[in-house]
Amino acid sequence: MLLKKIVLRNDDQFSSAINVWAGEQKISVESFDGKSSLFDLVDSMVIIQEDHNVSREIKDLREAIEKLHRPTHQIDVNATMSASVASLRFWLENNKPNSVLFVGEEKITQSLRFTEYLEKLAKVL
Repeated sequence: MLLKKIVLRNDDQFSSAINVWAGEQKISVESFDGKSSLFDLVDSMVIIQEDHNVSREIKDLREAIEKLHRPTHQIDVNATMSASVASLRFWLENNKPNSVLFVGEEKITQSLRFTEYLEKLAKVL
């Protein structure tokens, strides 16, 4: 399994959707509870977005993680589906992360492309 553990930081629709999907794939999920530093908990970050729309908060979080020299990867679910899935798989193979922070905007869960992306990703992990 290329994806060992997913860390989620918010209690929102995006985190719920990823949590359900990860459970179906038998991928361990940990919710960030604030008791320790998020940066001690994760060794990489994946941003799932639509049409390059990301909040300032997510951009700031990405910058903070990259300053610690930890790999980040951004996925646009509206890009070519096979290329998006392959790029994440390739990134996981090259970086071999143990604990990946998954972030995304809550509204992306309403996108059919988001659901389709997760379904296709499940087949290649």
